[in-house]
Amino acid sequence: MYNYKIVIEYNGSKYNGWQRQKDDNNTIQGILEDAISTLTKEKITLIGSSRTDSGVHALNQVANFKTTSLIEKDIFLYSINGILPRNITVKSVNKVNLNFNSRHDAYKREYFYQITTVKKAVYSEYFHRIYFNPDFSLINSVIPVLIGYKSFRSLCKNTSDNFDFKCDVSEIYFKENKSKGEIIFSISSSRFLHSMVRAIGGVLLDIGRNKIHPDEFKSKFISGEKLKTTYLPSNGLFLSKIFY
Repeated sequence: MYNYKIVIEYNGSKYNGWQRQKDDNNTIQGILEDAISTLTKEKITLIGSSRTDSGVHALNQVANFKTTSLIEKDIFLYSINGILPRNITVKSVNKVNLNFNSRHDAYKREYFYQITTVKKAVYSEYFHRIYFNPDFSLINSVIPVLIGYKSFRSLCKNTSDNFDFKCDVSEIYFKENKSKGEIIFSISSSRFLHSMVRAIGGVLLDIGRNKIHPDEFKSKFISGEKLKTTYLPSNGLFLSKIFY
């Protein structure tokens, strides 16, 4: 038995997220499993490092699978990418220790979200358009509340969680390019809950346009009360890196 780690890039626009679902073949995991199974001639189960939501993209998603087949890298990459649709690419494949688990062995995931304050004709589908200029002094005043091992019950769509909604967020920042009218929101954490990144980005932008007062946000977040905020659309969100 062999264990292989693969790195995948995909455009999630037309897919129902990463995780394979019953009676739904339109997922990244499902399409990849079927393609690898075709090559190895055995049923393959992929373990993904992060379960991206419907419509979310990835530059470096990581997954692993076990097989009795001995894989030759170049042949595998050529063959698998010939089978896969154009919006899913396997970038690399490497044999790893049998104990390696792409989900459990990862200690941090990094996402970024693309925002534009101007109309874009090219690549507009990968940016979320906003019609205001955020006040980053307000945004930066509340970011420290989100850093650390905290409960994110108020900023996710999960109704239950085995770890009491707690995630260890290590970094959140906004990077603005005024000349291009672009804003990049970046966040790193040990794990993410359902729609958590889009909720955090949305609430911070709502604070930055005076829709939610910083004190109200802090109070509700600390108490775990659900925050009525804007969930950013999925088209601007990218899984960028997994840390091991």
